[in-house]
Amino acid sequence: MAEDAEGPKGSLDRGLAILSHLSTAGEAPIAELAAVAGMSRSSAYRIVDRLRETDYVVTGSNGRLKLGPAAARLAMAAVQATDVVHVAPELLRLLTQQTRETVSLGVLSGDEMVFVYRERGPQAVTVNAELGARRPLHCTAVGKAYLSALPLPERRTLLHSIRLTPHTKRTITRRTDLERDLDEAAARGWTIERGEFDENSTCCGAPVLDHTGTPVGAISVAGLSDRMARSLDRIGPVVASTAEAISRRLGHNPDIH
Repeated sequence: MAEDAEGPKGSLDRGLAILSHLSTAGEAPIAELAAVAGMSRSSAYRIVDRLRETDYVVTGSNGRLKLGPAAARLAMAAVQATDVVHVAPELLRLLTQQTRETVSLGVLSGDEMVFVYRERGPQAVTVNAELGARRPLHCTAVGKAYLSALPLPERRTLLHSIRLTPHTKRTITRRTDLERDLDEAAARGWTIERGEFDENSTCCGAPVLDHTGTPVGAISVAGLSDRMARSLDRIGPVVASTAEAISRRLGHNPDIH
């Protein structure tokens, strides 16, 4: 007997369609999700309610839906099966020893970066960066590092699809200013984030590239602003060289790309 379109198989397919759409769109209203999944709005509400109950979907402050912590944990588990998480830890532990600060590895998820590895340094840092934590692209060291490594057309497309939401008085909220900051970071080889996400924290970041020269993630070193401000010129190049070493393990050849 054929299963009802709203039965278990139909609901699963539609739920997966919703999650898949949110993974690329970042957030969406219920009407958009219903259209993408090919069902009525009332059916979409039922599936979304179940996804909310299990933390796969959450409602943002603007009322739109986005992926929740359960989806982030699932994504993290999937990423941990990929090359970058296999090759990076040894070098990230060394980076922690060199800088004595907290080191993180993030990968793109929708229009945010999600932390998939963290090595806490012996010196305190105020920002919580637990595994699965999500960070905006425009005001974090890992996000700006990822953006700085994208080809210009892709970078500009992505920049015009995200909101430059202010998190502190230092957050860059003008696209022209952000593009200038990213150009400088690309030329320098590493990003600087001075209190743009958390006013007490300063970070350095650098992109991780695969064998094609495509960014597949970014690493960062984070510490208290007063302490990091005195060490940026020393720590930044070390972050960049660590990211380059990870990239080489993924097959990237900077002499070609």
